[in-house]
Amino acid sequence: MDLSSFKKHTDWVKVWSGKWSLHSCSQFGGEWTDGNRISGDSAYGLVVYTHRKGISDCWVSQAEKDNLGDRLVTQINGDSHNAKKLADSLKEHAERVLLFFKQNEDKKLDAKIYEEFWKNIADYYIPHLSVKYIVDYLSPEGLEKYLPIFEEARLYSEPVFREQENFMERIAEQVGKEKGIAKELVLSTTKEEFRAYFKSAFLPDKSVLEERFGQSIQFFESGKSLLFSGLQVSEMEKIVLPKVGIKEIKGQIAYKGNVRGIVRLVIDPFKYNAPFEKGDILVTGMTRPEFLPLMEKAAAFVTDAGGILSHAAIVAREMKKPCVIGTGVATKILKDGDTVEVDADKGIVRIIR
Repeated sequence: MDLSSFKKHTDWVKVWSGKWSLHSCSQFGGEWTDGNRISGDSAYGLVVYTHRKGISDCWVSQAEKDNLGDRLVTQINGDSHNAKKLADSLKEHAERVLLFFKQNEDKKLDAKIYEEFWKNIADYYIPHLSVKYIVDYLSPEGLEKYLPIFEEARLYSEPVFREQENFMERIAEQVGKEKGIAKELVLSTTKEEFRAYFKSAFLPDKSVLEERFGQSIQFFESGKSLLFSGLQVSEMEKIVLPKVGIKEIKGQIAYKGNVRGIVRLVIDPFKYNAPFEKGDILVTGMTRPEFLPLMEKAAAFVTDAGGILSHAAIVAREMKKPCVIGTGVATKILKDGDTVEVDADKGIVRIIR
C-alpha cells in the first residue's frame, strides 16, 4: 500500500471530528474500508484520520460519500417499511452494545472481552452509518417522510459512541497501570499492537506513543493502513486539507437564521477554560452531548463536520438556533475572538474582523 490512491483525490471532506483515540480510529478505518458491507461493497474505499492530542478528524472522498449515499437511498427504495426496519435495526444494535458495556463494567478486562467489545461495535457500525448518512441524500419529499423515523433512532443511539470511548479508556487505564504509562499513550496504539500486547505484554516505546499522541495521521485503503507521526504529519495533511479563502467559509444549512457574534473555538469542552458568554458563536469540529451547556449560551453553531442527523443539527432544530455544519475548515480558519456573521440562510460564515 502507498499513498498514490489518496493523492488522486482532490475532493476530501471531513465527515466527523471529536474526542476519539488513534486506537479507536485504527478499528474504525478497517471497518469502513473493508469490514462493513452496504449493498455488497465497503462503505468507503479510502479513509484518512488525523490526530492531535486526543482529538481526531475523519476525511473521505466526496465522490465516495455520494456513492454511499446513493446506495443507502436505493436500499429503502421509497418504502416506509424499509425505512422503519433500518431505524429499528440501529436501535436494536444500540441496545445490544449498551447491554454489553453494562455487563462488563466491573470485570477485569482481557483479550476475550476486548475482541467481543470491538465485534459489537463493528456490528453496530452498519446501521449507524446507514441512518446517519442516508438523510443527507433523500429527496425533499423523502426527507419530510422519513426524517422523524431516522432522527428518533439517531437520538436513541446517541450514547453508544460516548460509552464506546469510555469503555476503551477503561481498558487503556488498566494497561497503563500495568505498564506505568498514561492511558492517552496506550490509546495511541493501533489495534494490531494492542492485540499483540495481550500475547506478549509488549507495547511500542513510550517516545513513539508520545509522538503519535502529539500529532499523527492514518491512511486506510481496503482494510490496510499506513501510520505517520511527528514532523511529517503536516506535509501529509496537505493531501486532504482543502485550499480555502480566509474571509468566507461555506457549509450545509442545519437551521436557518442570521446572527453576528464572537467566535469561541472549543475543541474539547472539558478543557475549555476561557469565558463563554451568551450570544457567542460556538465553533468546533463536531458537537456531542457534553457541549450542551455551551450550546444553550451560543447564538449559533458552526462545525467542521456533520450532516442533517449530526448532534449539532438536531440540537439546532430543537433550540431554533442558526447552524452551519460540514464546513470542513472552520476550526482551521476561525480564531477565538474573531467577529463573524453566521448566515445560515445561505450556509456561509463571514469573518467581519
